[in-house]
Amino acid sequence: MDRIEYFKRALGDKNASRDDRIEALKFIVHFVGDIHQPFHAIGEAKGGNSMQITEFGSGQCGRYPCNLHSAWDTGLIEHAGMDEEAYVAHLDQLISQEHLRASGNPADWANESFALAKAAWVNDGGSVDEQYYRQQIKVVDERLALAGLRLAALLNEVLGHVSPQEFRH
Repeated sequence: MDRIEYFKRALGDKNASRDDRIEALKFIVHFVGDIHQPFHAIGEAKGGNSMQITEFGSGQCGRYPCNLHSAWDTGLIEHAGMDEEAYVAHLDQLISQEHLRASGNPADWANESFALAKAAWVNDGGSVDEQYYRQQIKVVDERLALAGLRLAALLNEVLGHVSPQEFRH
Protein backbone atom coordinates (compact mmCIF):
# COMPACT_ATOMS: atom_id res chain seq x y z
CA MET A 1 0.00 0.00 0.00
CA ASP A 2 2.74 2.43 0.93
CA ARG A 3 4.54 1.54 -2.31
CA ILE A 4 1.56 2.71 -4.33
CA GLU A 5 1.67 6.07 -2.55
CA TYR A 6 5.45 6.26 -2.95
CA PHE A 7 5.32 5.60 -6.69
CA LYS A 8 2.29 7.86 -7.05
CA ARG A 9 4.40 10.74 -5.70
CA ALA A 10 7.31 9.76 -7.97
CA LEU A 11 5.04 9.64 -11.02
CA GLY A 12 3.59 13.05 -10.26
CA ASP A 13 7.00 14.66 -9.68
CA LYS A 14 7.51 16.83 -12.76
CA ASN A 15 11.14 17.39 -11.69
CA ALA A 16 11.91 13.65 -11.76
CA SER A 17 13.55 12.19 -14.84
CA ARG A 18 11.36 10.68 -17.52
CA ASP A 19 12.92 7.26 -16.81
CA ASP A 20 12.10 7.52 -13.10
CA ARG A 21 8.52 8.50 -13.90
CA ILE A 22 8.15 5.63 -16.37
CA GLU A 23 9.47 3.21 -13.75
CA ALA A 24 7.00 4.62 -11.22
CA LEU A 25 4.16 4.13 -13.71
CA LYS A 26 5.14 0.50 -14.25
CA PHE A 27 5.20 -0.17 -10.51
CA ILE A 28 1.84 1.54 -9.97
CA VAL A 29 0.19 -0.57 -12.67
CA HIS A 30 1.71 -3.72 -11.17
CA PHE A 31 0.87 -2.94 -7.54
CA VAL A 32 -2.69 -1.77 -8.19
CA GLY A 33 -3.31 -5.03 -10.05
CA ASP A 34 -1.70 -7.08 -7.29
CA ILE A 35 -3.64 -5.45 -4.47
CA HIS A 36 -6.91 -6.42 -6.16
CA GLN A 37 -5.95 -10.11 -6.42
CA PRO A 38 -7.27 -11.39 -3.08
CA PHE A 39 -4.43 -13.81 -2.42
CA HIS A 40 -1.86 -11.01 -2.55
CA ALA A 41 -3.48 -9.68 0.63
CA ILE A 42 -3.11 -12.82 2.70
CA GLY A 43 0.04 -14.21 4.26
CA GLU A 44 -1.04 -17.79 4.82
CA ALA A 45 0.73 -20.37 2.65
CA LYS A 46 2.56 -17.65 0.72
CA GLY A 47 -0.68 -16.10 -0.46
CA GLY A 48 -2.06 -19.45 -1.56
CA ASN A 49 1.02 -20.34 -3.61
CA SER A 50 1.81 -23.19 -1.23
CA MET A 51 -1.73 -24.59 -1.33
CA GLN A 52 -1.58 -27.45 -3.82
CA ILE A 53 -5.02 -28.03 -5.32
CA THR A 54 -6.72 -29.76 -8.18
CA GLU A 55 -8.05 -27.34 -10.75
CA PHE A 56 -11.00 -28.61 -12.74
CA GLY A 57 -9.90 -32.19 -12.16
CA SER A 58 -6.17 -31.76 -12.81
CA GLY A 59 -3.32 -31.44 -10.37
CA GLN A 60 -1.05 -30.12 -13.10
CA CYS A 61 -1.48 -26.57 -14.44
CA GLY A 62 0.85 -26.23 -17.39
CA ARG A 63 4.34 -27.23 -16.31
CA TYR A 64 3.62 -26.75 -12.60
CA PRO A 65 1.43 -28.28 -9.93
CA CYS A 66 -1.80 -26.31 -9.49
CA ASN A 67 -1.99 -23.93 -6.56
CA LEU A 68 -4.70 -21.67 -5.23
CA HIS A 69 -2.94 -18.41 -6.09
CA SER A 70 -2.42 -19.35 -9.73
CA ALA A 71 -6.03 -20.50 -10.00
CA TRP A 72 -7.00 -16.90 -9.26
CA ASP A 73 -4.29 -15.42 -11.49
CA THR A 74 -5.20 -17.46 -14.55
CA GLY A 75 -7.19 -20.67 -14.06
CA LEU A 76 -10.58 -19.18 -13.22
CA ILE A 77 -10.26 -16.54 -15.93
CA GLU A 78 -9.24 -19.07 -18.58
CA HIS A 79 -12.10 -21.34 -17.53
CA ALA A 80 -14.53 -18.56 -18.54
CA GLY A 81 -13.61 -19.49 -22.13
CA MET A 82 -13.35 -15.95 -23.46
CA ASP A 83 -10.54 -14.43 -25.44
CA GLU A 84 -9.02 -11.20 -24.17
CA GLU A 85 -11.27 -8.93 -26.22
CA ALA A 86 -14.44 -10.72 -25.11
CA TYR A 87 -13.33 -10.69 -21.49
CA VAL A 88 -12.66 -6.95 -21.57
CA ALA A 89 -16.12 -6.40 -23.08
CA HIS A 90 -17.57 -8.62 -20.33
CA LEU A 91 -15.85 -6.52 -17.64
CA ASP A 92 -17.00 -3.30 -19.30
CA GLN A 93 -20.57 -4.60 -19.22
CA LEU A 94 -20.16 -5.56 -15.54
CA ILE A 95 -18.97 -2.04 -14.71
CA SER A 96 -22.08 -0.58 -16.37
CA GLN A 97 -24.59 -3.07 -14.97
CA GLU A 98 -23.27 -3.00 -11.41
CA HIS A 99 -22.54 0.75 -11.49
CA LEU A 100 -19.01 0.10 -10.23
CA ARG A 101 -17.02 3.17 -9.27
CA ALA A 102 -13.43 3.87 -8.36
CA SER A 103 -13.59 4.31 -4.60
CA GLY A 104 -11.39 3.95 -1.57
CA ASN A 105 -7.64 3.96 -1.19
CA PRO A 106 -4.97 1.26 -1.29
CA ALA A 107 -5.60 0.29 2.36
CA ASP A 108 -9.30 -0.16 1.61
CA TRP A 109 -8.50 -2.22 -1.49
CA ALA A 110 -6.15 -4.48 0.50
CA ASN A 111 -8.76 -4.97 3.23
CA GLU A 112 -11.36 -5.89 0.62
CA SER A 113 -8.95 -8.41 -0.89
CA PHE A 114 -8.09 -9.87 2.50
CA ALA A 115 -11.76 -10.52 3.31
CA LEU A 116 -12.36 -12.03 -0.13
CA ALA A 117 -9.31 -14.29 0.19
CA LYS A 118 -10.57 -15.63 3.51
CA ALA A 119 -13.95 -16.38 1.93
CA ALA A 120 -12.39 -18.06 -1.12
CA TRP A 121 -9.75 -20.10 0.74
CA VAL A 122 -9.22 -23.72 -0.31
CA ASN A 123 -7.12 -25.96 1.94
CA ASP A 124 -4.14 -27.91 0.71
CA GLY A 125 -5.34 -30.83 -1.38
CA GLY A 126 -8.67 -29.11 -2.03
CA SER A 127 -10.37 -28.54 -5.34
CA VAL A 128 -11.24 -25.65 -7.58
CA ASP A 129 -14.16 -27.12 -9.51
CA GLU A 130 -17.32 -25.96 -11.29
CA GLN A 131 -19.08 -25.17 -8.02
CA TYR A 132 -16.13 -23.10 -6.78
CA TYR A 133 -15.95 -21.39 -10.18
CA ARG A 134 -19.64 -20.43 -10.07
CA GLN A 135 -19.21 -19.08 -6.53
CA GLN A 136 -16.05 -17.08 -7.20
CA ILE A 137 -15.96 -15.95 -10.84
CA LYS A 138 -18.10 -12.89 -10.07
CA VAL A 139 -15.55 -11.93 -7.43
CA VAL A 140 -12.71 -12.37 -9.92
CA ASP A 141 -14.54 -10.27 -12.49
CA GLU A 142 -15.38 -7.53 -10.01
CA ARG A 143 -11.80 -7.34 -8.71
CA LEU A 144 -10.46 -7.01 -12.26
CA ALA A 145 -13.04 -4.35 -13.12
CA LEU A 146 -12.36 -2.39 -9.92
CA ALA A 147 -8.61 -2.62 -10.45
CA GLY A 148 -8.99 -1.03 -13.88
CA LEU A 149 -11.34 1.69 -12.65
CA ARG A 150 -9.18 2.51 -9.66
CA LEU A 151 -5.98 2.51 -11.68
CA ALA A 152 -7.54 4.88 -14.20
CA ALA A 153 -8.75 7.20 -11.43
CA LEU A 154 -5.35 7.15 -9.74
CA LEU A 155 -3.57 7.96 -13.00
CA ASN A 156 -6.03 10.74 -13.81
CA GLU A 157 -5.50 12.18 -10.34
CA VAL A 158 -1.72 12.11 -10.62
CA LEU A 159 -1.25 12.94 -14.27
CA GLY A 160 -4.30 15.02 -15.08
CA HIS A 161 -3.70 16.38 -18.54
CA VAL A 162 -0.18 15.13 -19.12
CA SER A 163 1.00 15.14 -22.68
CA PRO A 164 1.82 11.66 -24.03
CA GLN A 165 5.14 13.11 -25.24
CA GLU A 166 6.31 13.26 -21.63
CA PHE A 167 6.49 9.46 -21.64
CA ARG A 168 7.59 8.72 -25.19
CA HIS A 169 11.06 7.48 -25.90
